[in-house]
Amino acid sequence: MMTPFLVVTMGVPAPTAVGTDLVYATATKMAGSAAHYRQRSVNLQVALFLGIGSIPASLLGVATLELIERSFDAATVRSIMITIIAATLVLVGVSLVFRIFLPVRGELPGKGGGWDGVSSMSLRRKIYTIVFGATGGYLVGLTSIGSGSIMAIILLLLYPLSPAVVVGTDIVHATVLSLVTGVAHATQGNVNLGLATTLLLGSIPGVLIGSHLAPRIPGKPLTIILAAMLVFVGARLLLS
Repeated sequence: MMTPFLVVTMGVPAPTAVGTDLVYATATKMAGSAAHYRQRSVNLQVALFLGIGSIPASLLGVATLELIERSFDAATVRSIMITIIAATLVLVGVSLVFRIFLPVRGELPGKGGGWDGVSSMSLRRKIYTIVFGATGGYLVGLTSIGSGSIMAIILLLLYPLSPAVVVGTDIVHATVLSLVTGVAHATQGNVNLGLATTLLLGSIPGVLIGSHLAPRIPGKPLTIILAAMLVFVGARLLLS
């Protein structure tokens, strides 16, 4: 939600909003990544092969954004990026809804495909893990959106991993992806460090309040509300 907020509400140029959001996201995800790693709730093999696909593809996404910026005037760039970001928001919102009603582990016949979630993956599984990573990475490089919920859905559907390991693997992968892509955007002048710092300072009270309220709020209704907000905002931007 941060990128569309920066572009639509604050009037930040789309490339700067994307780069700044990635720097902000990297900082906020680092603590979570460290915690999951300490708890051994990260499958490093899956994260590695996701990264092999996502990191080069994210740089392609950055290059695509730079090409758009060079090829059109500022107003057209804003219009194009709002459309792309809006479509991505709808996709992420729908994926969250799908995740809510996804059967728990063990209810998906053949989900593991013969892999136990611990031993070395087959060449076929490694290849499509790289492809999945590349798809998400390109979206992140272009819009800063999509590394979380979409990748988590893929992991839940196709990998025999517990929900905790899915979350940990997703966060660790997203942290590295956001870091590399954020640096790439910074080299293109697409990061406002002052704005990123302000966002981080502003997020501290939100994190404290959220951590206090989270145990008291049912997870499913909260996720439904978030998904509805994403779909609503995305659809509103597409139709405006």
